[in-house]
Amino acid sequence: MNKYLLLLLLFATAVYAGYSTPGAGKSWNLDSLVAYSGGSVTYSSGIYFFNDTLSVSQSDTLKVLINTTVKIAPVGVFNVYGTLIINPPDSVKITALDTTQRFYEMRLDDLSEASILKKMIFEYSMNGIRLFNTNPLIDSCIIRYNCANNSSTTAPAINLFYSDVIISHCKIYRNYKVAIGGGANIPNAPQILYNEIYENNIANSNVSQINLGTSGFGITVIKGNIIRGLYINAGGIATLPIGSLIINIENNIITHNRYGIALQNANTNALIRGNVIDSNSIQGLPLLGGSGINFNGNSTLTAVVSRNFIRGNLWGITIQSTAKPNLGNLSNSDTSDNGYNYIYGNSNSDTNYDLYNNTPDSIKAENNFWGTSNTDTVEAHIFHHPDNPALGYVDYLPIYIPVAVWETQNKIPSGYKLYDIYPNPFNPSAVIKYDIPELSHVTVKIFDVTGREVKLIENDLKQPGTYEVMFDGGHLSSGVYFCRIEAGRFVDSKKIVLIK
Repeated sequence: MNKYLLLLLLFATAVYAGYSTPGAGKSWNLDSLVAYSGGSVTYSSGIYFFNDTLSVSQSDTLKVLINTTVKIAPVGVFNVYGTLIINPPDSVKITALDTTQRFYEMRLDDLSEASILKKMIFEYSMNGIRLFNTNPLIDSCIIRYNCANNSSTTAPAINLFYSDVIISHCKIYRNYKVAIGGGANIPNAPQILYNEIYENNIANSNVSQINLGTSGFGITVIKGNIIRGLYINAGGIATLPIGSLIINIENNIITHNRYGIALQNANTNALIRGNVIDSNSIQGLPLLGGSGINFNGNSTLTAVVSRNFIRGNLWGITIQSTAKPNLGNLSNSDTSDNGYNYIYGNSNSDTNYDLYNNTPDSIKAENNFWGTSNTDTVEAHIFHHPDNPALGYVDYLPIYIPVAVWETQNKIPSGYKLYDIYPNPFNPSAVIKYDIPELSHVTVKIFDVTGREVKLIENDLKQPGTYEVMFDGGHLSSGVYFCRIEAGRFVDSKKIVLIK
């Protein structure tokens, strides 16, 4: 139901003109480049200009530790074969001299292992940031508006080639196609941590915002990110390894994409845990996408799927070919695969499809919450052997009923309200605001997704009114929690998300 465009990235050896540092083990800054580059680097009115291709040679280091702007001439290249340290007090902007023509790229090559890029704004390049057999740190950067003049099929804003880069706390948005990508057959094991990745794929091509292949001998980690779409053909996360892939996708918010997560092909071992996968339905065509999670491959495509919220998508979870995810198995001693997913409210064509097992094999999906405790309703929302004898069964019993979910025919008394929880997501504290119209003993309880109470706040109200209490989640792990308020016979709850 989800398509993936195969990536086979080929990196050609190129010869660049311009200025190269001598490679004598020296440390350079922008002013020394102005002094010694023979006009390749100039300075005027607070701006440094790279008028041609600049190369930092092996054994040399370029340090940019001041707030400044660097403008690179059309089709210029910023090559780093040595070490690049960018770490200003506030920001360094690397941009095009002419944003309508763009410079070519920033390329970090295989001897630039110690490079650190922090607080950098990188924009208006043709080919983004290319990492060739190197593992730098990219932290607290803004990467935007790249690759629009590139005719390449994918042209990721951060383009991986044998790279185990760490990308953390960045904002990556409005790039022409893929935000972070690597070839299907090229081993990359990036750690993509706590970033905001949103509104990429301005070209509206059939690509995802994060688009990866094999991880080789490493482990790909995608954790704590917000991945939000805008363009109707853009997916959230997609993998198609030619080779083996070990991948952990944890504690992300993946929303308003064409699909949430699409794992395809074979030889994949995935952990998908603690994510909020919500409203990935923006294309609106259920035959082309809309899954919260899609598995499409042979039986070597395996995954443990636990403690996720999957709702508001055209399909909740879809399983194709002979892929073999584990959505909950209580019959073994391993508690990491005990389910606890919340899968409900996923529908298209006026029909709920919370789980669609389009394989001939049985699928374990025990101990999950399907929006109700009624087994007939749960059965109606799962498509499997009873609906088509050619398909395998889904073992969805027992059903998990969370502490914070109950059925009642009583209306909430007038004037009572769990008014707001803000900010949400939060880190590490949130304000809980509620209205109580009479004297009451109020308890505020915080539960994790297993139903374990992690915080209790009590208050004897002296008068009715609006109250606020502070909840500090600094001691808790990132993930989804429930706030439940009780006052007399009034009970209400809201979901909150902690992202560290």
